[in-house]
Amino acid sequence: MAEILKKNLQDSINDSINKKLPFVFYRLPGNEEIHFIGETLPGNFVQSEAPGFMFSPFQQDKNTWTYFVRNDIHFVGSLDDLYSVSFKIEDVSGEISSNKQSTKDEFCNQVSKAVDSIKNGELEKVILSRIEEIKVEMEPLKMFIGLCEKYNSAFISLVVLPGQSVWLTASPELLVSMELDKIKTVSLAGTKPADKALWGDKEKHEQQIVTDYVHGILKKHCDDIKVSAPESIVAGNVMHLKSEFDATLITDLLQLVRDLHPTPAICGTPKDKALAFINSAEPHQRKYYTGYLGPCNIEGETELFVNLRCAELFKGKANIYVGGGITADSDPEKEWNETTLKAQTLLSVIAPTIKAV
Repeated sequence: MAEILKKNLQDSINDSINKKLPFVFYRLPGNEEIHFIGETLPGNFVQSEAPGFMFSPFQQDKNTWTYFVRNDIHFVGSLDDLYSVSFKIEDVSGEISSNKQSTKDEFCNQVSKAVDSIKNGELEKVILSRIEEIKVEMEPLKMFIGLCEKYNSAFISLVVLPGQSVWLTASPELLVSMELDKIKTVSLAGTKPADKALWGDKEKHEQQIVTDYVHGILKKHCDDIKVSAPESIVAGNVMHLKSEFDATLITDLLQLVRDLHPTPAICGTPKDKALAFINSAEPHQRKYYTGYLGPCNIEGETELFVNLRCAELFKGKANIYVGGGITADSDPEKEWNETTLKAQTLLSVIAPTIKAV
């Protein structure tokens, strides 16, 4: 990105803020290119073939809906090009969220109730989340740069909805990608510290639930479905089990996405009962945590990721969202420890002196 484009980029950021128009920075996994997408006129609509950036919540409601940031302005550069541009969080963030962090006892009690429901046959698996509140003074673009530098294999994004919310993400999980009619997706589940060698039955069972679910959805929309055996992948300081799917789409991509989301990896199974349990048990609104986001129809490709390892940013504060899969074998203390490991992915960059507790 030449100097003139850097100036244009700063001007575009300032213009978006002044007009309260959304804008996005993102970097795809294993890629050095940094993308900026912004709009020139207001209007939020989703078209299956329009280029832009999709930002969708876990559950849509009157306060949290899907954004489609149109590709009116699109800069492509490198991390070096971002060092000379900036914006202040207080110029774009909304009011401080009413969402509050759970204490360790509160979270562990929620896990115990979930385990009881599973053992009683009401659920097979459910994902429970919590919030880690931290004080942070780093500028949003500095956070984005730090995540890009540290996590090459993650999808990194900074989504700014001026006057409403600002979200920072370092996701390890693809929801679905598409080039022409070729589809890729994954089943990702099970968590352990990156230095642990063996997977237990609990983690293997979690991952198999997700694999079976994804395969069942793909059969409704695709031909030529292929799935790989589970493999370990490193995501920050934790590891997950992942299987990869390849298929040929024979229906509509957006309909496939709507059927896939939310997967058992971020909701549970059966889906309707897991959703009901989450809505009754979690003391906070997930908002865009465990939703999905990513570029659509950019240079003929769509890549949507699950919004994991993410934080909502405010002036002087960040709410980091973390969660884990609960099964009949879950231990509340271990589930708490797993969420602290996941929180460290962002903490190690945006607040390196703070340890999740």
